[in-house]
Amino acid sequence: MKSFLTGFFAVIALAALIIWLLPEHDVQPDKQSIELSLAEHSETSPVVVDETPGEVEPLPDHEEVVEEIPPAVIESKPLLVIHQVRPGDTLLAIFSKLGIDKVLYQRFIVLDKKSKKRLARLRPGQMLHFRFSKENELVEIIHNVDRMHSTSYLISEDEIQINKQQKEVQVKIETAHGTIASSLFNDGIHAGMTEKLIIEMAKLFSWDIDFGRELKKGDYFGVIFEARYVDGQRIGTGSILAAEFINGKKKHRVIRYVDSRDKVDFLDPKGRSRRKQFIRTPLSFTRISSKFTGKRWHPVLRRWRSHKGVDYAAPKGTPVWATADGTVDIIGRQRGYGKVIYIKHGKYTTVYGHLSAFKRGMKKGRKVRQNEVIGYVGSTGLATGPHLHYEFRINGKHVNPLSQRLPITLALSGKNKKKFRAYADPLLETLDRLKEETLHEARAEMASGDTPGKELRE
Repeated sequence: MKSFLTGFFAVIALAALIIWLLPEHDVQPDKQSIELSLAEHSETSPVVVDETPGEVEPLPDHEEVVEEIPPAVIESKPLLVIHQVRPGDTLLAIFSKLGIDKVLYQRFIVLDKKSKKRLARLRPGQMLHFRFSKENELVEIIHNVDRMHSTSYLISEDEIQINKQQKEVQVKIETAHGTIASSLFNDGIHAGMTEKLIIEMAKLFSWDIDFGRELKKGDYFGVIFEARYVDGQRIGTGSILAAEFINGKKKHRVIRYVDSRDKVDFLDPKGRSRRKQFIRTPLSFTRISSKFTGKRWHPVLRRWRSHKGVDYAAPKGTPVWATADGTVDIIGRQRGYGKVIYIKHGKYTTVYGHLSAFKRGMKKGRKVRQNEVIGYVGSTGLATGPHLHYEFRINGKHVNPLSQRLPITLALSGKNKKKFRAYADPLLETLDRLKEETLHEARAEMASGDTPGKELRE
């Protein structure tokens, strides 16, 4: 019993000693910096950052904003407040939320009207950086307009100084290649192409390939193109430098070439322009619902009659473009065609029927360029659903637009041809390498028993 009491009092004495050594409860701990991981959040309220020199690194303009700080904190420190513009945001609403004087807002409105900087016209996703002084006065606004452009507004009692900045754009040469398994769009995206690149590639080969009718499983495509980067991130794509498309057993290649007069054209490997007077199809990524024929059952009239054009089924509103340079000869409504446009190209005439609307500015006598949008797919006139009725006439006589032979441009010669060869040969070698890579991948897949439909036709 005596040993138990001795041990008990020893424990009590040790606890008292520990309590005596602890700091007083009213002593405040030292201030510590807190690192915010902005990428882990998804909210878009303003973020406030302590700008004590040497403690905070500049925030990237693409970071998400995450947390709203209480007004009491805003009043006590020099701050950087970052706000990501959301739908419905206005400059006045943001100023009010941050407690900024409305008098300063009026100064910005007057400034916008004079300088046309349009700070008052904000777009969702843009970033605004508000910098405050130690006296809690707004001294600068940085408006990140997009990934490339920003505008700084330095604020003083006398003036607001505007400084525009543009980041350096780096251009890289990149490639993409693949085979058709489901559609040009899906397989192009899978190969790393953008929608813009896919559409541009399709237009380059539209003189020779009808992508609505002639695209086959196993067809091959390869593209060399420019990609634009800012701060290491790709912001878009530029021009296609060279491309190849193997449609069935037919191989087509194009090279972008700028001549001595800075004229841009796309040539084949022999130096002939790929730009023919007419392209095959007047719209992108569709299917043929009715072909040119001397006898067809009309679904509306319920009788047999000739069909002197080609019908392309496409969603309402799909853009329709002119297949060649020409002049609008007829535009308006006709009973069977509905809303229709006739374009004259010398001895040729093209007709675009069942449109839902004409492009603004289209009128009789208007000159149009090849690939220029002239209207939009609809179902006006004698039509059971949205589609484009397209006709091709020579001296007033209807011909099949799918089989009509198109004129070929003469090839380069002499010094021009040598200059073209020196430029084109490295691009053609790269296209060969891309095709060999795809062929090797296809053979490997066939050997493993995967996706037998992805073989490449040489």
